[in-house]
Amino acid sequence: MATRKTTPKTSIWKSAATDLLDAAQSLGKAVASKAEVAKADASAAISRAKKSVAKSSDQARSKVTTTVAKTERRIGKATADAKKSVQQTIGKVEREARTVKAKATKKLTAVEQTAARRISRAGDAIGKEARQVKTAVTKKTSAMAKAVKSATAGAKAKAANTRTAAAKQAGAAKRAATAATKSASKTAVAKKKSTK
Repeated sequence: MATRKTTPKTSIWKSAATDLLDAAQSLGKAVASKAEVAKADASAAISRAKKSVAKSSDQARSKVTTTVAKTERRIGKATADAKKSVQQTIGKVEREARTVKAKATKKLTAVEQTAARRISRAGDAIGKEARQVKTAVTKKTSAMAKAVKSATAGAKAKAANTRTAAAKQAGAAKRAATAATKSASKTAVAKKKSTK
């Protein structure tokens, strides 16, 4: 028999399967390689994300710390401003209180001085009235004394006139009595002589 050189017959299916297997292996390698790259990319992304989160966390912590410090400074400043404002207000109130007290003292002093002046004026008026009354009493007393003196002088003059008149009358009566006595003696002597 004649031998023919035959090439091994590979079936199409076998060849397709081999090709498919090769393609699958190649695809598997590519997928594995892509998976490795993806894994590496994912690891890098995760690392970057961790760094970013850490950085963000540090930044957030820094911002929070800064914000807290700013807030504390603002609170301290506001407290200092409030204290200063309160001190200024207290000082202003104290100054106003001193001013009011000074005005009240001044008014009180003025009222006291006015009262003292009024009392002084009243005293002066009372003194003036007392002097006027004293003057009027003195005038009336002087007038009464003059009237009494005048009446006394008049009475003395009348009394003197009456005494003088009484003395004259008494003198006249005495003379008349003496004359009557003389006449009666003469008459009695004459009667005696006539009776003898």
